[in-house]
Amino acid sequence: MTPLLEVRGLTKRFAAGGTLARGAVRTVVDAVDFQVGRAEIVALVGESGSGKSTIARLIARLDTPEAGALCLDGEDVLVREPRGASRAYRRRVQMIFQDPFGSLNPVHTLAHHLERPLELHGRASGAELRPAVHALLAQVGLSPPEEYAALYPHALSGGQRQRVAIARALAPQPELLIADEPTSMLDVSIRMGVLALLRQLRDTRGISLLLITHDLASARFLADRILVLSGGRIVEAGPTAQIVDAPQHPYTRQLLAAAPGATRTAPPATSHGD
Repeated sequence: MTPLLEVRGLTKRFAAGGTLARGAVRTVVDAVDFQVGRAEIVALVGESGSGKSTIARLIARLDTPEAGALCLDGEDVLVREPRGASRAYRRRVQMIFQDPFGSLNPVHTLAHHLERPLELHGRASGAELRPAVHALLAQVGLSPPEEYAALYPHALSGGQRQRVAIARALAPQPELLIADEPTSMLDVSIRMGVLALLRQLRDTRGISLLLITHDLASARFLADRILVLSGGRIVEAGPTAQIVDAPQHPYTRQLLAAAPGATRTAPPATSHGD
């Protein structure tokens, strides 16, 4: 079966900094290959500077690679849309950003944040908007949705803001969610609640998920497969249990040693009031 997303030879370079490095370039993503199947959760794991967030931005079409193919349903979108992503692509591929505090406009209500993508992507309009907003808020565990819809971002906790950001990404009814460190700025006590929500969305809606994280414990809990990234290259890949229980690459072993919770099989219970 054709994977939902296939990345082949993806490469990204940036100009090296400093006056002595004028004209020099640094390869941040180096000929990366991987796939994400339908209703599959894949975790891309690596330390800061490994290139994982750059890969996320390339797939979201927020940056342009120097080389490679980015195939959605078997079609290379870099060939079909060389000047940037179409609205149709953004409808199918949505991104959840790391910072729940900076991703919402403080002068608008939560209803406004969700109405815009619903209208923009033709998912609801007119009298349909308010029920659609309420349904999205309920789906991410913010109830009663009628009360949350009228709130402004400052009234929410970090975990609640991230749930709104997830609801906004769900509004176009995407097939693939890219979650770039979605819990790294949240308190430890509420991280698993957000990860459990993402897994529930896969189970109930069949959405594929690419999780970008430095935390192997989060990847262990959520992902079907793990890709380990170091220096812009994938150094190890496989089913989650295989990577966690029998890592082959020294870098993977280092990551596991730094994340003792990676071997935990069940997350602590958490509340949606986060």
